[in-house]
Amino acid sequence: MPALKPRGTPLNAPDYADRVNLIKKIKIGNEWRFAPVVPEANGRLKDRVRVNGQIETHPEGAYYIEWRERGKRCRSAVQREDAIAEARKKAVELQAIRDGLIAVPETKVEDATAKTPIGNAIDDYLKYVKMQRKKRTWLTYRYTLDVLLRASYKKKYAEDATRQDAIDFMTYCYELGLGARTVYDKLVTVLQLFKRHGREKLLEKGDWPSFVETIRPIYEPEEIIAMFKVATEDEADMLKFILGSGFRDQEMRYVEYLDLDSNHDLARVTAKKEWDFTPKNWEERIVPLPHVLMERMKARKERKKARPHDLVFGNTKGNPDSEMDVVVKRVAERAGLNCGRCVTEHGNKCAEGPYCMNFFLHKFRHTFATNHLRDGVDIRTVQAWLGHRDIKSTMVYLKGIRSKDAAHKVNSGELAGLVA
Repeated sequence: MPALKPRGTPLNAPDYADRVNLIKKIKIGNEWRFAPVVPEANGRLKDRVRVNGQIETHPEGAYYIEWRERGKRCRSAVQREDAIAEARKKAVELQAIRDGLIAVPETKVEDATAKTPIGNAIDDYLKYVKMQRKKRTWLTYRYTLDVLLRASYKKKYAEDATRQDAIDFMTYCYELGLGARTVYDKLVTVLQLFKRHGREKLLEKGDWPSFVETIRPIYEPEEIIAMFKVATEDEADMLKFILGSGFRDQEMRYVEYLDLDSNHDLARVTAKKEWDFTPKNWEERIVPLPHVLMERMKARKERKKARPHDLVFGNTKGNPDSEMDVVVKRVAERAGLNCGRCVTEHGNKCAEGPYCMNFFLHKFRHTFATNHLRDGVDIRTVQAWLGHRDIKSTMVYLKGIRSKDAAHKVNSGELAGLVA
């Protein structure tokens, strides 16, 4: 265990230990624990710690110095770049106390449950998110914690968070004009941070922001048929694939022909190291495709003279295509489906071009999920096909289901005759 040990014989402070340890709080499984730091040969720290006798790299967590004072184990959070210097400083201080050169501090020191300054807590959590999550997620968390929480949280330590602090955060977000659904999502992020520091279940049931959980919009059959009629062959390939697979926008960009199993009519979502792509929630998955769709993809591969590792829907240079959503809008306009009323945030009018906000790529995923549930596929299976970690994310599609049996009963019941 790395330690700085002051020289000398105990004189005036026998209750003070003779070493300062450098440790780091890391996550192992679902638990956070302290582990001794292993510095590099040049004395620098690169997030290496010793766990059960083995050296491991852990970018998450915070650095601490640890020592004994008045018979208690004490810890103090430090920045990585200052960790060694702070350990040496504390070792010199302890030696001076033991040699009687400075007085024993009269202030009460904290024990092993040392608190973490809110700034350190935010920095450490964002570092962890940056290493473990998508860049888009990290950017969202950074704004929530580094901007909003820093401005609203008035206490020094993360461990001191209370229900009122969470409520103050919500109030601050509302004052900035954020909507209830946005505040809800950001509040979840903040509470995750506090949970890492022992502050759980801060809010009561009635404290959470209230918002309307909207029904996910889907394409009607007549809209899909109209778009397919005017789409080019390549456009139809793309639209039919996302409708039949339920892939997310990002997953569509990186699917390769190698991900299509024509023998079993399956499509895979897999990581692509060369494109720096990882599936959401870090989980690869398999989705069954209709046989007719797989035949279409085989024909596309032959037409394109594609190789197994080529992107199925790459751009003209064979790179990931970031304009897929625009394709949907262009096809919808060509089919005469624009509503003619909406205006984008950039001022583009639906009546004047391919800007209708009712037509977008992700809506095909909504249609995929809703139709499979409507056709009787069990919700756990649909959850697996969609790649949802939480069943609640799949359950939102239940609201959009129009049961065929229910429709028959409505039309054949007594009320139908009364309103005729």
